[in-house]
Amino acid sequence: MQNPNTTFNAGKPLLTVCQLGRLGDIVATEPAYRFLREQHPTRKLRWYTRPQYVELFQFAPFIDEIVPVSSAEEYLKLKEELPEGTISFEFNFRRPDAPKQKQAVFTSLLHQFTTTAGLEVPDETPRFYFAPEVAMPQLPEKYVVFHCASRGKNRQWPEKQWQRLAKFILSTGQSVVEIGMEPVLSIHTPGFLDMTGQISLQTAARIISGATGFVGVDSGFGHIANATGVFGIIVTGKLRNHPEYIPYSGRYAAGIGCNLVRLYDLPAARVPFPLVREAASRLLAGSPMSGAECDRFCLIHQIKSMRRNPGVRLAELLRKPFDRMKTEWEFFRRKQAGRARKKRSR
Repeated sequence: MQNPNTTFNAGKPLLTVCQLGRLGDIVATEPAYRFLREQHPTRKLRWYTRPQYVELFQFAPFIDEIVPVSSAEEYLKLKEELPEGTISFEFNFRRPDAPKQKQAVFTSLLHQFTTTAGLEVPDETPRFYFAPEVAMPQLPEKYVVFHCASRGKNRQWPEKQWQRLAKFILSTGQSVVEIGMEPVLSIHTPGFLDMTGQISLQTAARIISGATGFVGVDSGFGHIANATGVFGIIVTGKLRNHPEYIPYSGRYAAGIGCNLVRLYDLPAARVPFPLVREAASRLLAGSPMSGAECDRFCLIHQIKSMRRNPGVRLAELLRKPFDRMKTEWEFFRRKQAGRARKKRSR
């Protein structure tokens, strides 16, 4: 499949990239494709990906040719037939017979996939490439995009919280547009639009790009929000053994145009509603929190919640006499050391 934005040249040596990951994986690694094009300007870049993701880079100027493949086995067979001298890379790719490996440190998806492939790609914000014929659907003038579900079970935020947040945003006069594979919200009031399961990825990106803001869990659509320059409120949390992981690169990783609403060492499901509401309220008021301000706000909330916990308060009460004894001993030790220094100086 030839990219309509490039000129086909069968005589050029090949540079191939295979990526069979999910939506977020592909969008997040877009800077790597630009990097490879800069490093190999005289080669034809061929991209292998699953059929449902062809439209993501179909109009990217750095891709010359796209080959849809359904599995790693199919790709490996095609790779055996590549001409001599071809340079090949695989992002987020695991051979069918390779054992799964535990990840010691969680960095951005861009960093993970490119370093595994032996590349050193600069940390940049991904870009999204729109198909010229995909128009913006008829939508309200002001709206917030919701994506309420992720494929990861430990990345979910409770449905009742989404319902409360949607009703809060609707009460401010903004509309709410839900996107994704299946609906989570059940709202039957003016201003709410359910567009789940009925639009292409290109159309979803158009909708996100025109929104006041994007609110979602850690999923592929959050990466599209990062790539299209939209302010994002991401409800997130601990992922397996990684309490502070940030899968984004570029501006979202730097806390620019993004609030990662989270509690340290807790899953997304434990994020309280008031934290997300405050982030949304500030966005709608035109003065969104910075990334650092959001981190501080969430941390203070968590500390205050811990102070109200009876178990924590009891533990502090039991520790109090030991802490006082330790402080008094430290004071006595310093006082004695001071006297000893004076005697030596005489």
